[in-house]
Amino acid sequence: MALVIPTEQSTLQAIWHGMLPAASDIRAARAALHRKSLVIAALLGTSYYWLVVADSPLAVRVPAAGGLVVGLVALATCVMHDANHGAFAQRRWVNRTLAYTSDALGASCWLWRVQHNQLHHGNTNVVGYDADLELAPWARLAPTQPWRRRFRWQHVYIWPLYGMLALKNLAVSDVLSLARGRIGDQPLPRRPSTAVIGGVAVGKLAHITWALLIPMLFNPWRDVLAWYLACSWLVGFTLAMMFQLAHCVDNANVVTPEAQRRGDQFLDHQLRTTVDVASPLPIVGHAFRWLSGSLDHQIEHHLAPGLPHTIYPRLAKQLREACARHGLEYRLHRGVFAAVGAHARWLRAMGRQPIAPLPTGIPAAS
Repeated sequence: MALVIPTEQSTLQAIWHGMLPAASDIRAARAALHRKSLVIAALLGTSYYWLVVADSPLAVRVPAAGGLVVGLVALATCVMHDANHGAFAQRRWVNRTLAYTSDALGASCWLWRVQHNQLHHGNTNVVGYDADLELAPWARLAPTQPWRRRFRWQHVYIWPLYGMLALKNLAVSDVLSLARGRIGDQPLPRRPSTAVIGGVAVGKLAHITWALLIPMLFNPWRDVLAWYLACSWLVGFTLAMMFQLAHCVDNANVVTPEAQRRGDQFLDHQLRTTVDVASPLPIVGHAFRWLSGSLDHQIEHHLAPGLPHTIYPRLAKQLREACARHGLEYRLHRGVFAAVGAHARWLRAMGRQPIAPLPTGIPAAS
């Protein structure tokens, strides 16, 4: 019988499959997620009432707006995100129903599943496939993307632009994706049906109704518009930062389409292109974890997106310990602020003019 020498891939496979949770653990994690969703719903309802409906003084409206922003971010990361991955509940119809919270937030859940579930998760940090790397014409996030002179300052000007994420999804990104039939460089998996297009339109109308039209029944339109723009910017900035800190950082690999990322290579690819966030400051770390839907554990989420996010802290502890025992690299930011610093360094590095010639087919700098 031939001698089989274990490879790093087989070691990774054995480690990961050996630590997958039992059905009872998943049920307990889902129950915790459902309790958390009730807290989020209560926060949203209370904040919306005091900001929109009640005739409240500014001293009440400001914290109410803050509560609404926190609730909306948590709705996106803890309910919408899990539901679109089929992780919120066992029943498919529950997940699909709650997935429409994405539309209520202004972004189509149908297009989200294509961009996030298929393109991003299936091709993490792969240039030309992962649409999360595409910020042209505003920024350059990969070494093989075209360089422009303005990118020298992207590490300065990009931060306020991150806050436009929610408005971009509402009014620009989804419309362009449907009109062009593609997301970034990748075509949509099928031509959107009339029902899909109608669903996207209804979702955006629902967002405009609860966020603008109903508030205008109780408040002057100028005040409504001002509060909406402020809250939308804060929600967009927070969400953009949460997703950028795991991949667009100087300690994660960005690769070309030739990179092996399927089958036995999948686990290794995720470990090379994704970075977790440690929590040395308990209050900051736990607050970030609660608000982000455990996206401080992005590695575990990428390895098992179908699990509820409330189980990721446990899996992360086991995976880190196992990788340390076997001498496998597990990429980890020291904390939230270290992660922000890593993203800032990556923006600065990608903003520098390349010294070596760009690959064939990449336009010259202008």
